[in-house]
Amino acid sequence: MTFQLFLIKNNAQLYEFETFNDIGINKQTPVSPMPLPEEDSSENMLMKIEGNSTQLNLTWTLLEGVTPAGSGTITHNGTKWVMQATNSAVNTVFKQLKHIESEIAPNSLNDFYALRFYDTEDNTGFVYEKLGLIQGFNFRTDSTSPVNWTCAMDFIEGSVITTLSGNTHEAPTITAKSFVGNPNPTAIQVSFNEFQNYLGGDRPETIGAILRYKKADGVDFWQEKEITFSANTSAPYSYTNKAFIINNLLSATDYKIKVSLNTTGGRGEWSAEHTVAAP
Repeated sequence: MTFQLFLIKNNAQLYEFETFNDIGINKQTPVSPMPLPEEDSSENMLMKIEGNSTQLNLTWTLLEGVTPAGSGTITHNGTKWVMQATNSAVNTVFKQLKHIESEIAPNSLNDFYALRFYDTEDNTGFVYEKLGLIQGFNFRTDSTSPVNWTCAMDFIEGSVITTLSGNTHEAPTITAKSFVGNPNPTAIQVSFNEFQNYLGGDRPETIGAILRYKKADGVDFWQEKEITFSANTSAPYSYTNKAFIINNLLSATDYKIKVSLNTTGGRGEWSAEHTVAAP
């Protein structure tokens, strides 16, 4: 019997802890004691005025040459549980560190997580699950073994609730990007798809998009350009060649971009970063 542990973010991104070291589950049931004067401990009044909480503490090791990040469904291949798609580019220690910091760590009010345990000898599904939020990561190494990093994650079970949350979009997927105008660009043109896996009736209504852009080389700050348009109401909810007119684009210069979709509830999550090559 061998256990595998997966972290699922927003029902979209997957991360497998391939080399986890130990896991601790801490179940807290707070009780407030009220000892009575001139009475023994057997007469102590125990007041249960708070609910229970569960925290999980996990440590694992980052290694060169493994690819723990992916997406899609988790299925059994006859030997073990595997991700539908593996991100082969996340295959070094520092790429894994960067991926955890930028893609896995919570960065939106709407982020939610599932921590699932699978048994390689049980092909029916996960055997244990906790839903909640990541409270923090810790990464460390030492001079005797600088290649291997020991990592720790604190996870708390519960429902994520915030008074600031609204009906906003998950991150879109950029499918194409280019400049408008050559040699002097006047706009950046982007095609993208909305997040696909909303539950029935939960898809936010798109009213526009925001483009973040900055020069790919050197030190530069992100700038933003917003446009409005009507929502595409049929799958795959794609948008083609949306032009963001920008009056300060430089010729012969590559730009990094991200896209976020607007709804009446506010701005959604940012897409993955892409580079628009100079024409």
